[in-house]
Amino acid sequence: MHRTPKRLIVGGAVAALMLMGTAASADGDHPGLTPESVDEVVFPGQSVDIDKTVHTPNLPPKLDMCLIVDLSGSYDDDLPNIKALAGPLWDDIVAGGVTDLQAGLASFIDFPFEVWGTPTTYAYRLDEQLTGDKVTWLAAVNGMAVDFLGDGPESQYEALYQVATGQGNDVPPDGDSPGDVDAGQQCDYRDDATRVAVLTTDAAFHNADDGGGPFPYPGASAADTTAALQAADIKVIGLKAPGAGGELDALAAATGGAVAPTTSNSSDIADAILAALEEIDVEVEMDSDCDAVTGGVIDTTFAPDSLVVENGEDAVFTETISVAADAPGGVYECQDWALIDGEPMRDDEGEIIYETKTILVPENFVTGGGHITNGEKGKNRATLLNFGGNAGYMEDGSLVGHWNFNFQQDGVKIQTTEITALQFYDFGGDPAPPEADADTAAMVAAARVRVGNNPWEEGCTVHAVFVDHGEPQEDSILSFDVDCATGAFVWDDLTGGNIQIHDGTKG
Repeated sequence: MHRTPKRLIVGGAVAALMLMGTAASADGDHPGLTPESVDEVVFPGQSVDIDKTVHTPNLPPKLDMCLIVDLSGSYDDDLPNIKALAGPLWDDIVAGGVTDLQAGLASFIDFPFEVWGTPTTYAYRLDEQLTGDKVTWLAAVNGMAVDFLGDGPESQYEALYQVATGQGNDVPPDGDSPGDVDAGQQCDYRDDATRVAVLTTDAAFHNADDGGGPFPYPGASAADTTAALQAADIKVIGLKAPGAGGELDALAAATGGAVAPTTSNSSDIADAILAALEEIDVEVEMDSDCDAVTGGVIDTTFAPDSLVVENGEDAVFTETISVAADAPGGVYECQDWALIDGEPMRDDEGEIIYETKTILVPENFVTGGGHITNGEKGKNRATLLNFGGNAGYMEDGSLVGHWNFNFQQDGVKIQTTEITALQFYDFGGDPAPPEADADTAAMVAAARVRVGNNPWEEGCTVHAVFVDHGEPQEDSILSFDVDCATGAFVWDDLTGGNIQIHDGTKG
C-alpha cells in the first residue's frame, strides 16, 4: 500500500516541480540574489549543483565610518564646505542602502615641535566616537577649527595608526609632554560592520624618523600604519585635495579601499565620499539554514567559500544541494542568503534578501550503477555493461528518474526519456510503492537507443528488473530488454554493480 511521506515542511503543489531546477528571473538590480527560488527533485544520497549570483549593494549594509579631517591652516577654505555637506552626506549614505550607519570624527595637524608644527598643534585627536546618532556627529563636525602648521607634511600616518590601534604615543621628552598622544582614542568599530577610515588631506605624509626637528619624527611609519589597518580590517578611503601625494593611493590599495579626488576647497567632498564608498572591496559569502531546518536531511555547500568584489559588482558561487542517504521522502523547504562583510544582505526596506528552495525527495526509489563484466579474469576480462541512474515515486504518486545503459561489447547505448511504470516487490509479494524490505524493482520506461554510430532511435521501450541482494553481495539486473520499431534486444542475469531499493527510511 502507499506509505504516507514524512515531511518536515510541506511545500507547494508537487505537480509544479520539475526535474531540473527553475529560478525566478532577476532584473539585475542591486542588491539582489539570483535565482530567487529553486525547485529540485533530488534522490536520497544524491546532489545537484546550482549557479548562484549575488548582486552586491552599491553601499555596504552595515557601515562604520570614521572621518579623519586635516585641520592645518591650508584647510581654512575647506572646513566650511565639510561642515555644510556633512548632514546631506549622512542622508545620502543611508539613502544609498546603508541600513545601519555609525560615524565618528577625528582630526590631525602635526606634532607641536618646530619645524613640524607649533605649540598649539597636535598629531591626532578623537573628536567623536563612532555613533549612530546623526545630531551628535554633526555637532562634533561643526565644532572643528583649523590651526597653523609649520612644514608641509603632516601626521596622517600617526592619525590612521591611532584610529586603528588606540595605542597612544609617548613622544620625547620622557613623561608627560605636549606632543604625547593619549591612548584609547581608537575608533571603536563593530565586529560585523564594514570598517572605513575616510581621510581628507591636501599635503604629503610625515613618515617615522623624518628629520628636521629636535629629534627624529616620532609618528608612526607607513609600514606600521598599513599593518595596523590591515589587522583591524579597516579600509582607507582617501580624499585627495590638490597638494596630496601618493600615500593615500598606497594605503587604499593595501586595505581594499579607494581614492577620490576633491577640489581645492572640498566643495565636492560628499560626492567624493559616496563615489569612493562604491569602489571599496567587500567580502561576499553565502549562508543557508537548510541543514538546521531539515534536521540534516538537506545540506548545502558553496564554492568558493568567499569572494572579494567591489561594491555593486556580482559575485558568482556554485551551490551544491545534497540529500542524506537515509532521507525520509517528502518536501523540504529552506533558505539561502548572502553575507556582505559578514552582515546579511538587505533590500531597500532593510529586509534580508532570501533565496527560497523547495527540495522534493522521492519517497520510494531504486538507484544505483556500476559496471558488469563477462566474469573472466585478467586480460580476458571485458566490460559488458556500464549503467547508472535512479527512478522513484514522488509523494503524489507520479514518477521521476533517468537511467543510462551502455552495452559496450554489443555497441548499444540506451537512455531513458520517461519512467512510465515502477513496481517494487519483497520476493514478489508486495505491491508498489515498496515496504522497507523490498528487494526487487521492475521498471518500464520510454527510451532512445543508439547502435554503433547510427543515429539515435526514439520511441523505444525498456523493461528492466533490478535486484538488491544486500551488502556485501553483488547486485544484479535480473532481466533487461529494449523494444524499438526496428528490432529488439534482450539481456538476462547481469550480475554486478550496486543497486539500492528504498522507501525513504531504509538505511
